[in-house]
Amino acid sequence: MEFQITIAGEAGQGIAKSAEIVSKDFVSRGFYVFNYRDYGSLIRGGENFNVLRISDEPVYSNDWTNDFAILFGKFSSHHLNKMKQNGISIGTLEGVQAKMNPSLIIKEIGANKIVENAVLLGALYKAMGQPIEALIKQMETYGKHTKVNQIAAQKGYDTYNGEVNEIRFNVRKGNRYYVSGSNAISQGAIASGMDLYIAYPMTPATPVLHILARVKDDVRAIQLENEIGVISAGLGASFAGANVMVGTSGGGFALMNEALSLQGISEIPIVTYMCMRPGPATGIPTYTGQGDMQFVLNSGHGEYSKVVIAPGDPKEAFERTAEAFYLANKYRVLSVLLTDKHLAESDYTFDSSPTFRVKPTRNLVNQSKDYLSYKITEDGNSPRAVPGKGIARATSYEHDEMGYTVEESEKIKIMVEKRLRKAKTLEDAVKKLEPITVYGKGKRLVISWGSTKGAIVDAIKLLEDTRFLQISYLKPFPSEEVKKEIEESLDVAIIENSATGQIAALIRENTGLEIKKKILKYDGRPFGYLELADKIKEMFK
Repeated sequence: MEFQITIAGEAGQGIAKSAEIVSKDFVSRGFYVFNYRDYGSLIRGGENFNVLRISDEPVYSNDWTNDFAILFGKFSSHHLNKMKQNGISIGTLEGVQAKMNPSLIIKEIGANKIVENAVLLGALYKAMGQPIEALIKQMETYGKHTKVNQIAAQKGYDTYNGEVNEIRFNVRKGNRYYVSGSNAISQGAIASGMDLYIAYPMTPATPVLHILARVKDDVRAIQLENEIGVISAGLGASFAGANVMVGTSGGGFALMNEALSLQGISEIPIVTYMCMRPGPATGIPTYTGQGDMQFVLNSGHGEYSKVVIAPGDPKEAFERTAEAFYLANKYRVLSVLLTDKHLAESDYTFDSSPTFRVKPTRNLVNQSKDYLSYKITEDGNSPRAVPGKGIARATSYEHDEMGYTVEESEKIKIMVEKRLRKAKTLEDAVKKLEPITVYGKGKRLVISWGSTKGAIVDAIKLLEDTRFLQISYLKPFPSEEVKKEIEESLDVAIIENSATGQIAALIRENTGLEIKKKILKYDGRPFGYLELADKIKEMFK
């Protein structure tokens, strides 16, 4: 049993907060909730809406049709065309089934206009046949405005006289873990022993900065003047011994590129949180897309080893963040956590909290009189020490084992080969970290990465003979594992939120296999699971 709710209005009318309250109420009562957030680049006006898919079974995506809708923004009437046959729409717009005038209730109780959303939430609970007491209890999260919102919700519940479509569930017992991608990245970084997070605000990476800025213990969050300063300060802090993550989106990552090459030659470990939005340039800054994958894989000038990890949901985001820190610190490399707006700002529900595959470590050695900052080793990885008790060097120029500048051809060749040997070392390390995951069974295979996971996992439940290959490590690429899955399939297609299907090019580059069938979406919105199931069925017909 499941149902879907859309809450739509203007920016500044409390749309996201309303969705949060409803979501947390149902999660607290044992349900699974997926919460998708859609908003424009406006502080006031325009249209914002949240879509809540609520079920007694795990769900990881949404559809675009609704059982219930609250509509009280002048640009929200298009949702009336997305109501299911027995759906109930409530709000202030012409055409809704249950038109209400929350301004009269607001005036009666002497409340601010922002409280109109609470009136309509009360009406929603009446329409769903849900206890108003559950909503009122959850409204404790409103803080100093709790009482007036609770009164408004009760008034909305009492005055609603429209149809009722009572929702009944077989509720599973047990605690639920409800979290967004941004929260998961933040908590994963804290659990990995991060000392310092540095960023310049850029949607959709900004929530991580806000979350970490509120942490008061051993984590420091700093906002600098631009992304060039961010990555430069991050490398400096890491050289001094701090465990560092920096964060940005596409435009900011572009500014970081010269300093990312500084990381490549200096081998100062750092984790970069790169949260994609559609480009080029400003693009559509508050929407989602996966078009920056090849840019990230090929970031920085020159040839050097790096790690690029793409979690598919918040639980994975927590776990893969730990792996990003582990690999960066152990092998003195750049680890990029590649996500997007959809993963960062959607909320998911899980049965259990995430677990680490690795133990956090800074992998530091004590200096001795014969310590070499860039010691030539068989696996390409030089022991790392930090300044303090002896001499540790970092440089942007080609160098010898001591860190002294060199220009002799043989010495250059030796150091370049040392750094590149880390590619094979990283490849072996990543094999132990489950770089791919296969969902479902069947001879037809869909392949994807990142936030498309949720819609695909939900879609293949509706299909026969179809399985899903999720690639979590884009660099080092799990060539053998991916090639094996493709060769064991009768038909293969890739799925991506981009216009060109970049994962197909990456697969061809690393396996020699070309996948021509592509299901692509590039309008700034994620796939709905029902539309995706139809597209997969048509592709494999």
